[in-house]
Amino acid sequence: GDSISLVGAYNVNAGTVVYRKAITYDSTAQKIVLIYQDSSNSNYGYGVVGTVSGTSISFGTPTAFNSGSTLDMAITYDANANKVVLNYRDSGSGLGVAQVGTVSGTSISFGSKVSYLTGTVEFPSITYDSTAQKVVLAYRDGTGTNYGRAIVGTVSGTSISLGTPVTFEAASSGGITATYDPVADKTIISYYDGGNSNYGTSIQGTVSGTSISFGTPVVFNTATSVWASSTYDSENNLVIVAYQDAGNSSRGTAVGIVSTELSTNVTSENYIGIADAAYSDGATAKIQIVGSVDDAQSGLTAGQSYYVQNDGSLATEPDNPSVIAGTAVSATKLIVKG
Repeated sequence: GDSISLVGAYNVNAGTVVYRKAITYDSTAQKIVLIYQDSSNSNYGYGVVGTVSGTSISFGTPTAFNSGSTLDMAITYDANANKVVLNYRDSGSGLGVAQVGTVSGTSISFGSKVSYLTGTVEFPSITYDSTAQKVVLAYRDGTGTNYGRAIVGTVSGTSISLGTPVTFEAASSGGITATYDPVADKTIISYYDGGNSNYGTSIQGTVSGTSISFGTPVVFNTATSVWASSTYDSENNLVIVAYQDAGNSSRGTAVGIVSTELSTNVTSENYIGIADAAYSDGATAKIQIVGSVDDAQSGLTAGQSYYVQNDGSLATEPDNPSVIAGTAVSATKLIVKG
């Protein structure tokens, strides 16, 4: 429902003071991977595998991925390569670093470090584009500009190759968080825009090959918005951004962001029916109008009402706006608006 129960706390590594954590889920190994800064050991970066069983969790032996002071860090899972990928700031060398991790049982090993910036990287974030099968690294470039930039990474085995950095905000940027919207096929980067009063801002990125291009930034909060984190809500097709809102007593605040590709002009009044086949954009199409039986569907449940979704698909739950498509009479047939 809308409640959560917390069953217990478990040591990642007894005697270790853990800071600057990040976590992801390896769906192939069915394990979680936690990375952290070990302040008990010269602030080295460590990774550890966790196994969930019922309401408890156990951890394997931590493995160092960076034998040097490791600051801000982020992690994601690359489902195509079956690897976890790290993006972090190596404070010891002053590099922005990407690195691949491989889970085996309750252990993890790491490939070679690949640097993408010789300078101060801040607010690193990372997400996986499941359509392009690439990772996107976002960060603040502290080499004099503090601009917001992003890089596309390609994982091969235990290594990663990186494209050319692309600026998504030509002003001081911070609190950067990236997540992928698979329905819109966009990477959504949210941040505070130092060139616009530190307002909370989001921008859409589109991966093509080993590069990424960006649309126009959109303000989601007209006040200083820091410590942002984001995730994708697959139930409602929203990117959820949580942040501290300085314009509201620094309270924890969340907002849902809809990608523009999900916008629609369909309404219950102007919906007239379903095309009888697949047509190219701009082609003349034959439409099965209200009262017709559309027989080009699959996987329907007889007797079930279906609704038009913003992306043009059908579902048993209404989207916004609510537009009924029709009623299924078999697995392949739908009475249009019946």
